[in-house]
Amino acid sequence: MSRIDSVVSRILPQVVALRHTLHSHPELALEEHWTSQTVAERLAKIPGLAIQTGFGKSTGIKAVLGGNKPGPAVLLRADMDALPLEEESDLPYKSQIAGKMHACGHDGHTACLVGTAMVLAEMADELPGPVVFAFQPAEEGGGGGQILVEAGILENPKVGVAFALHGWPMLKTGQVGICRGQAMAATGGFFITVRAAGGHGAAPQETADPIVISARIVEGLQQIASRMISPLQPVVVTVGTIHGGTALNIIPNRCEMSGTVRALSNEVRAQILQYIEQIATHTAAAFGATAEVKVREAYPSVYNDPGACDFIAEVAREMIGADAVVEHGPTMGGEDFSFYLQKVPGAMFRLGVDAPDRPLVMLHQPQYDFNDNSLGTGMKMMARIAVKWLQNRK
Repeated sequence: MSRIDSVVSRILPQVVALRHTLHSHPELALEEHWTSQTVAERLAKIPGLAIQTGFGKSTGIKAVLGGNKPGPAVLLRADMDALPLEEESDLPYKSQIAGKMHACGHDGHTACLVGTAMVLAEMADELPGPVVFAFQPAEEGGGGGQILVEAGILENPKVGVAFALHGWPMLKTGQVGICRGQAMAATGGFFITVRAAGGHGAAPQETADPIVISARIVEGLQQIASRMISPLQPVVVTVGTIHGGTALNIIPNRCEMSGTVRALSNEVRAQILQYIEQIATHTAAAFGATAEVKVREAYPSVYNDPGACDFIAEVAREMIGADAVVEHGPTMGGEDFSFYLQKVPGAMFRLGVDAPDRPLVMLHQPQYDFNDNSLGTGMKMMARIAVKWLQNRK
């Protein structure tokens, strides 16, 4: 695999420059028009790559290398969208778009996959089968993974396995994190509107108070994790917003709240959403009000195929060394790579991005910046995974 190392070393400055360009021009879910165009222009310069833009009637891109070779194919995925967050940094390539930034490292994921396509194109003679590169929009709440899967990203050529990486600040640069089985949570959301007659703040006895009732509902929702779901099941129910009232002496006629639900099991998530509706409607009725409840399932849980995890670990040990592979447990974050993994086996691994010469900043923070020193490791991992899987597929 020294050929991969040589190509990565040569193209790394280009990939770093691309990452900086993407970082300075963040775009939110399903708005990644400039990003998609920029990526497509870079991909168009890679010989042997067949490119479909606007994939899934979105800003997605499907690129195929060796599409005329026999399948099944290996799919490599990167997400492209940014977050609605104001960047707080003095980087020369900081966000130029107010209120938007790449706070989850998707600029690094995207640049890494473009670089991987460049590497594999130079060694196409060593690929006995096709590679699909999925540049996906809208991971941050827009369900871009579902959009691309439903549009046929796993067909023509037929995909046999799917891999993705995610930069991880809690791992050092050069480390690779692996979680077998249930790795990330099934997510959901809820929106509750409590309605009552409202009235004067000096005469609370004459009306039901939607703010007090909402407080009771918030308290009741905490019983889901502590008393309604088995303590052996990881569960999160978080109320993230609550709004009601216009003046200190007015009891309003409505109060609204919303929140998120997390569980490692898709079935437990469905139970939680059912309990939320029951608690909200029955609590409101007990105090003479009504509650309108809307719940929704968002992303399924990410299930990393154990065999795919063993394969990633083998590649990492060969490339970096045995000490570089870190086994970890599941987290309650969500990821729409789960939609791919519902259809084909595969896994998402963590790419260490921490470095001793910079402060530790977690994902989704206004000071976050993907570590350029991790791009080389990411490209080598993804390229090696594709080559070795195709050469050893059954």
